[in-house]
Amino acid sequence: MVVLQLNQQATLMKTKFLLLLFLSCFTVFGQDIEKANDHELVTRYPGSKIVYYFQKDYNELKFAIKPAKPEKEPQKWLEVAGHQTSIVYEIPLGKSTVEVMKNYQDAFKASNAEILFQCKGGECDGTTAWYSAKFFEKVYGKENRQSNGEISHYYDFGTYHVSQRYIVSKITTSDKVYYVEIGMTPTYDGKPVKVCVEVIEQEALQSGLIAINADVIKDKLEREGKLILEGILFDTGKATLKQSSFTVIEKVGDYLNHNPKARIYIVGHTDDVGSLDANLQLSEDRAGAVVSALMNNYGDFGTRLTPFGVGPVCPIASNETEEGRMKNRRVEIVLKKE
Repeated sequence: MVVLQLNQQATLMKTKFLLLLFLSCFTVFGQDIEKANDHELVTRYPGSKIVYYFQKDYNELKFAIKPAKPEKEPQKWLEVAGHQTSIVYEIPLGKSTVEVMKNYQDAFKASNAEILFQCKGGECDGTTAWYSAKFFEKVYGKENRQSNGEISHYYDFGTYHVSQRYIVSKITTSDKVYYVEIGMTPTYDGKPVKVCVEVIEQEALQSGLIAINADVIKDKLEREGKLILEGILFDTGKATLKQSSFTVIEKVGDYLNHNPKARIYIVGHTDDVGSLDANLQLSEDRAGAVVSALMNNYGDFGTRLTPFGVGPVCPIASNETEEGRMKNRRVEIVLKKE
C-alpha cells in the first residue's frame, strides 16, 4: 500500500508532501552506505538499501520526456536545474520492477503529481526492437548523466532489459518545485532490481515558470520597474540558450505583443568567476541572445528591445557559494521610460 502524508507546519506556513512507500505498518531498511539518506520527498521501497548516494547544491540534468526513435528523430529532453539528489537503491531479491514501479506510480497519483513521461521495456523507443537499449544508453550514458565526476553507478541503467521501467514527474508544493526521475532495472536475470532516483529541487519563486504570463510581467514592471526572468539558462560559459529557456522567452514575447508601447532593456548578469572583461562580454552576448530569440520567434520589436550586459557588478547574492553564483547568473528585463 502507498500513502501520501501531508505535513503542515503552521508556524512557517509551509506545506510539504512526503511520498511514503510501504507494504506494512513498519519498514526494515537494508544496510545503507555511509551518510546516505532517503530524500525528504520520496522514501524507499520496503527493505531496500542505498548502494549509491550523492548530493550537489546545483546541477543541470536532462530527463527524457518522449520515446526515443533512433535514426528517425532526436530524443526529446526536459532540461532541469537546481539542487540535485541522486540515490541508487537495491531492492529485496524476488521483487519485480512491475511491483516496485506500481508503488511509485500510486504515490505520485496520490500526491497529484504531474506525470511528464513514463515507459517500460521496448515502449521506451516506441517499438519492441533492440533499439530500446539506445533509450537507456542515452539517458544514463556518460554524455548525459554525470553527478560527481564518475558514472559507474549508472552502468546497470544504461543497459537494456525487457523489465526496465522509467518515469519522470513534477511535484509542486507551496514553496518548492520537484522534478523526480525514477529508472529501474534488473541487473541480470535472477539478481536484485536496482532503482535510480534523481530529484532536482527548485525554490518555487525561483522556478520562474509557475505563474508568469503577460499580465504578471506587466504588473511587475509597472510596480517595480524590473523582473528577473527565472528559467532562462545557457550552456556553461556560452551565450547559447538552452531549449527550456523558450518557455519563459515566449511569455516575454506575449507581453510585448499585448503592450505595443512598452520598451525594455534585456540585461545580462554573470557571477564573479573569471575576469571582469570576459564576464562583461558574456553578459552582453547573453542579453543579445535573448533579444535575438524574441525577434526571430515572437515578433519584430525593432528598437523596443535594448540588450545590455553588466557582468558581475550587480549581484543579488554572495559569489562565495555555488547557490549564490547560480542566483547571480541571470537575465532581467527593465522597463524603459517612454
